Amino acid sequence: MRLVRIWLAVALALPSIGCGRKAATIDVAPKKAKVYGIDTVQRLTARILDKKGMPIEEGTVSWSSSKPDVASIDSSGRLTAKGSGKTMVVARFEKLETQVPVEVIDVKGIDMTPPIVTLMGPPGTQFPLQAIAKSSKGKPVEIALQWTSSKPSVATVNSRGVVSSVATGNAVVVAKLGDLQAGCDVTVSVRDLVRLQLHPQTAIVRPGDVQKFEVFAYGPDGKPIEGISTLFQSSDPSVARVDPQGTATGVAAGTATIRATIGALTAEATLIVN
Repeated sequence: MRLVRIWLAVALALPSIGCGRKAATIDVAPKKAKVYGIDTVQRLTARILDKKGMPIEEGTVSWSSSKPDVASIDSSGRLTAKGSGKTMVVARFEKLETQVPVEVIDVKGIDMTPPIVTLMGPPGTQFPLQAIAKSSKGKPVEIALQWTSSKPSVATVNSRGVVSSVATGNAVVVAKLGDLQAGCDVTVSVRDLVRLQLHPQTAIVRPGDVQKFEVFAYGPDGKPIEGISTLFQSSDPSVARVDPQGTATGVAAGTATIRATIGALTAEATLIVN
């Protein structure tokens, strides 16, 4: 008789555990996906939930992509990027379905310029890094990068890639996009500077030609310091452009002032384009 009672108790409990629970929703993670790089793989997971939000182990979700040429997905939820664009991935179970927006961006790598920077001068000395995302075809991709510094106590970096010195030491500044990243070794030397000078002070180029300007900093002892990083600017980019390394390019006939700045110190040179 005791065995009969136990069997009846189990039989009465079974419907509430299994058959009485119906699938109400499909919970997918992540809710949307952005994939960087062709052939990059990302895993999607799905759980079948009842109306109380409790997982139901029985049942298998099926997957599909509206544009397999953008991103394909297999039966296990393994998503593979195939080409640039957007697609909708759908997880289905019986009459239920959940959609996951997916965007694929063709990015193969990030080019960082320069790879090494020396910031010398008072705290707050700045230098703009250039990081460009490149596609699998080697073309620039216009997309925002995430910037970080390994040691913010030595050097910080803002969302535009401008590095600012804080204290003497070394740090690595990284530009990141998904799993892709590029880094720049930053050396900071906090010291007093009293004067800057640009060489040459006057130069003449033709449109399309380049001229490299070197900056010399002088400390209280009057000795020149070479190889430091400064902010370069052109007074008239329509006449001449200048990159962060001090290389100016003639654009059109005219005269432009090339300016180098470290903190409150400034040095100027004249570039004639004819």
